[in-house]
Amino acid sequence: LTVVSTTFESKVLEFNTSSGSSSPPRSMGWCGEDSVVLHWKNLGVLMVGPYGDWLRFSYGNDSAVIGHGGGEDGLKRKNPSNETEVYLVPEIDCCRIVTPTSVEILQRVPPGTADLLRIGSIEPGALLLDASDAFDSGSPNADEAARSITQQEGLLEEAIQGCITAAAGEFDVKVQKRMLRAASYGLHFSCKDENSPCRNTGRPSAEAVTFVK
Repeated sequence: LTVVSTTFESKVLEFNTSSGSSSPPRSMGWCGEDSVVLHWKNLGVLMVGPYGDWLRFSYGNDSAVIGHGGGEDGLKRKNPSNETEVYLVPEIDCCRIVTPTSVEILQRVPPGTADLLRIGSIEPGALLLDASDAFDSGSPNADEAARSITQQEGLLEEAIQGCITAAAGEFDVKVQKRMLRAASYGLHFSCKDENSPCRNTGRPSAEAVTFVK
């Protein structure tokens, strides 16, 4: 598998698939803007990320074990199935995997979601999410953790927007609600922050209200 730039002047990615099969895949397509999905009969679906990391999803008589190539290139999968007839339908932000009995969605985890949920992340949204979780658990350090985000100008707004953006692309309803609670929790401090636009307008942005309501 070779991926080149739109000008065909530079090679973006080269991935060796011969270790899995010497025959060409039955189908191949883009998954979003930066990942490629390939399908071999009796071998399943292989997704290759922009940095060479990969995941394999087995179908039919194959083992249900999912292999992966490591790295931070996370992936999402919905509605697992065991059908052998597989059709790939590339979409602008994902790839639909169609079988006779189901339609699955395969998508690389959005960067905003990875920033929030990556272990040890120090992104503003991740810090706000941790503070919100601490508040929900009754920790007395929750407010202190949230106020630490307001020390730098614009950091709190970035954290709130990061939680909203991640929630908009999340499949899991429980995780989505957790992110929206974090955004709502951040708004409580936003209007108290002297550097916040909310202090000047007296209310959060329309976009924030739409998602948090």
